[in-house]
Amino acid sequence: MELKSKNRIELMAPAGNFESLQAALDNGADSIYFGVEQLNMRARASINFTLEDLPEIAKRCSEKNVRTYLTLNTIIYDHDLTIVKTLINKAKAANISAIIVMDQAVIAMARQADMEVHISTQINITNIETLKFYAMFADTIVLSRELSLRQVKKITGQIEKDKIKGPSGRLVEIEIFGHGALCMAVSGKCYMSLHNYNSSANRGACKQDCRKKYTVIDQESGTEMEIDNEYIMS
Repeated sequence: MELKSKNRIELMAPAGNFESLQAALDNGADSIYFGVEQLNMRARASINFTLEDLPEIAKRCSEKNVRTYLTLNTIIYDHDLTIVKTLINKAKAANISAIIVMDQAVIAMARQADMEVHISTQINITNIETLKFYAMFADTIVLSRELSLRQVKKITGQIEKDKIKGPSGRLVEIEIFGHGALCMAVSGKCYMSLHNYNSSANRGACKQDCRKKYTVIDQESGTEMEIDNEYIMS
């Protein structure tokens, strides 16, 4: 599916289950991104789809001319590689549009399967030289969420000026977050949840301790500190 105009913004929405998928389709999304069971950054934040759901997801979206992006954007260990290969092959068979990735092994496996690759915000691309490197593997780059609009504009301008192209031969496209939670760490590079609960944010299982209310007390004097924002880490 191609957007009608190269200057048109593609509106992408998350879909954690068929209810939210249908809501995205009914409200004009151009594309949706979603995880399947595990190995995505929302593994515990939603119900998530199963492998068996992939053909139905692709069918519903195809009928609405909506692109589908499967997220495989967590830290990957050796024991995950067989699962990754299965997910990629199933996505390919179901005609999923692209895979959003973080790990270099997943990039290689997706490219070998001739799947379109999008680079996840988890890689933290913040400058044009890093973007040029990943453009060798991907047609779409999701920039780091910490960039300002001015920084984003500079990068997009440089893409056009230097004619930076992805594997498809088209100019690299960028994606930015227009809405959503901003992690206290740099695009999710946080280990608080892992430390406290053995539940890794970088494996899609963040317990979001930073979004809780805390009281700050000076341990030397016992004085409670007055702060403007009670959510001191978020």
